[in-house]
Amino acid sequence: MVEVVVALAVTYIVAKIVSKTLEKLFEEASFAEDVKKGVIKASKYVVYILGLLAIISVIGVNITGLLVGVGFFGIVVGLTAQIALGNIFSGLMLVIFRPFKIGDRIALVTWQYGKFPPTFSHGWLEPSYTGFVKEITLMYTKILTDSNVLLTIPNGAVSQSLIMNLHHDKHGYFGTQFEVPIDVNPDELHKSLNSQLSGMPDFKGEEESFEILEISPSAYIVAITYRFEAQHEQEMKFLLFRAIRMTLTSTYKSDVK
Repeated sequence: MVEVVVALAVTYIVAKIVSKTLEKLFEEASFAEDVKKGVIKASKYVVYILGLLAIISVIGVNITGLLVGVGFFGIVVGLTAQIALGNIFSGLMLVIFRPFKIGDRIALVTWQYGKFPPTFSHGWLEPSYTGFVKEITLMYTKILTDSNVLLTIPNGAVSQSLIMNLHHDKHGYFGTQFEVPIDVNPDELHKSLNSQLSGMPDFKGEEESFEILEISPSAYIVAITYRFEAQHEQEMKFLLFRAIRMTLTSTYKSDVK
């Protein structure tokens, strides 16, 4: 009888510790209140079930057959809800380890949802999604991208992604590549591009690099990188592409003449 009382007391204490720990972990997460309460309640039930099994064992009841049945049922449920349970577990891991928090600007590089293929043969695939974290739930993480699209990404995919937390950096970096006819002087091209950008008073980017990557008998490939203030990144990208187009157009016209 004493063993039963001790087992009940231990079960109650463990359930309290688990619920308090989860409450503390959920403080900074934007989970809905009903979700938080549901997870905490479910964790208590798990502890109570384990405590009940311990009490049954203490009083001398053979629980081997019961455990086999419970184990088989658990396997069936696990296989049926594998994806959902995986997302829930990943969501808990995101709350525990906190690679990012609500309001952080992050970039996710994930193989599950490719964004852009390489432009040229030497390019590398960076299927990244950049934006601000708006919500973290048990199943999904929501990100408002720089192009103002709200993405709802399964936590299983988030946990398998390369996560770049950009919150500490006020600047964004953008690089692109384009092909230029071989008879165009790279120095003149560089000067022409800078001239186009200097004629755009709204352009606030700073050049990080200008290099030639590849040369063929008819053309060469230029790679450029610019740094922008993060909050104006989309506007600066548009202006940069416009300047590149105008530079290439003026270069082509001068070649025709």
